[in-house]
Amino acid sequence: MYWAPLPNISKEWDKYGFVNETEIRISTGITLVLGLLSLCLVLLKAEYSIPLVLVSLMVTDFFLKVFLSPKLSIFGMFVRLFIKKWTEVWVGAVQKRFAWSIGIVLSSLVLYCILLLGGYITPAEWPQLTAVSGILEATRNNIANGVLIVTPMNPTIFACLLCIIFMWSESVVGYCVGCSIYAWLVRKWWMKEYKWQNCLNGECKI
Repeated sequence: MYWAPLPNISKEWDKYGFVNETEIRISTGITLVLGLLSLCLVLLKAEYSIPLVLVSLMVTDFFLKVFLSPKLSIFGMFVRLFIKKWTEVWVGAVQKRFAWSIGIVLSSLVLYCILLLGGYITPAEWPQLTAVSGILEATRNNIANGVLIVTPMNPTIFACLLCIIFMWSESVVGYCVGCSIYAWLVRKWWMKEYKWQNCLNGECKI
């Protein structure tokens, strides 16, 4: 079982099971803070070493939740230490898994850009080399001129902002964007429908 089966709800052929929405929202809030901190360090200080560690943790967490089980989530295990007495709100794991897959794509792109801009890996030949050189040159000019936001807009910033918006939506508002995308794909017959999934606010109701 991918995660927890629930008595009187889960079916024998349901390979995904359910996840605790309370735990998911709190752990997403933690990653939101890490994402915001990383964004501020890159934008205001052109600092890449700390964001490299933080984003690597996020990527690892997403990979564990998607390819193994939410039970192995780094932040999820931390949260479970403190919410044992909280009311559990169970939602289907399949749509959450799809949402985390989006998180893998976005956070991996951010990580790759940080590795490039931080000089941890060598850029490929043109046009990547030209783009990285242009961003670094603009950053140096902004620092020399005392500009508040020293790092110019680039794919790292855009991907990080999108990831932050998605995490804010789930942790603060309680709206899972990825779950809604999953539901839309199922309605369009582009994704397989999994029945007996307890979907929050009807987002994945087919």
